[in-house]
Amino acid sequence: MTHEMTVKNLTEIAAYQEGSVVSSTIISKLTGTVTLFAFDKDQGLSEHTAAYDALVQILDGEAEITVSGKRFS
Repeated sequence: MTHEMTVKNLTEIAAYQEGSVVSSTIISKLTGTVTLFAFDKDQGLSEHTAAYDALVQILDGEAEITVSGKRFS
């Protein structure tokens, strides 16, 4: 079996837009997805649930993240 391999610099492909949240799917599999989000200042996602665990990696700037009512910054 052959696996295709790619290398991506996420800071180079983050598509920041003024006043917006931009999402780009990096990996999409039956077992889940990896999505890159680029947030402008004071932007965020609404509270939601997901079928899979979430991983947060901040590449630039800072964020406040709330999981099950507990804040992380």
